[in-house]
Amino acid sequence: MGDRKEIQSNKEDNPQDYVSKEISDLSNRLADIERMAAVGKLASRVAHELNNPLDGILRYINLTIRAIENENLEKPKEYLTQCRQGLLRMIQIVKELLEFSRCTYSSQEHLPIEQIIEDAIKTMTAKADSLDVKIHRNYHVGLPKIRSGNLFQVFCNLTMNALDAMPHGGEIRISTYPAKDNTIVVEFSDTGTGLPPENTEIIFEPFFTTKEKGKGTGLGLAICRDIVNSHNGQITARNATNGGSIFTVYLPALANP
Repeated sequence: MGDRKEIQSNKEDNPQDYVSKEISDLSNRLADIERMAAVGKLASRVAHELNNPLDGILRYINLTIRAIENENLEKPKEYLTQCRQGLLRMIQIVKELLEFSRCTYSSQEHLPIEQIIEDAIKTMTAKADSLDVKIHRNYHVGLPKIRSGNLFQVFCNLTMNALDAMPHGGEIRISTYPAKDNTIVVEFSDTGTGLPPENTEIIFEPFFTTKEKGKGTGLGLAICRDIVNSHNGQITARNATNGGSIFTVYLPALANP
C-alpha cells in the first residue's frame, strides 16, 4: 500500500516529470523491441546458415574417425580442415550478431541526423587513419531532428563497408540534404572497388556478400535494411559514375517534432 501511495503522490506532485519518465521508459522498450525484431526477422536464415556447416562438420568428423580406424591417415587432415572452415564461418556469423545486439544507440530520442552520423564515424576513425582514408562531410543546415533508434548501427555499417572497399586508401563523402515529401536523405559515397552491377538489387539480402571468403557474412546490410524499414525509410545502393559505390538512406521526417 505504501508503494502505491508513493506512486500516486509522484503523479500528483510532479505530473510532467512522471509523464516524461513514462515516455522515456516506453521509448526505450520500443527501441529494444525494434532491435530484437530486426534480429528475429533473420533468425530462421541464421539457423539455416549455421545448420549447413554444423552438418558438414559432423560428417567430416565421422569420416575422420573411419579413416583413423582404417589407418588411412592421409585423409584426416583434409577432413579436419573442412571442419575448421565450417567453425570459422559460424564464429563470424555469431560475431556479427553479437556486435549488432550490443548496439548502444537504442534510444528513441530525436537528434540531429549529423550527430548520429558523427558518433558512428568516431568509432571508425582509427581504422580510417590506418587505411589512409579521408572522410569528408557535407551536412545540410537546418534539417529536422530524427528519431535515432538504431540508425547509429546503420551508419557504422555503411562506414565500415566503405573502408573495407578501400584497403589502399581513398575517400568517403557523407552528405545530408532534404528531399520532397519531407524526407531526409543521407548519402555515403566512396572511391573503392564498387559493386558488381548484377548484385545491386540483391546486396541487401541476408548472407549475400561481395567480400572475400572469411571477411563477411552478409548480415550487416540486411540488418541495415531492416532498421531503415522500421523507420519507414528506404536504403539503396548503386555504383558511382567515376568508380566506387553510393549508398543512400531515405528517412521520413514528417512525424518528428
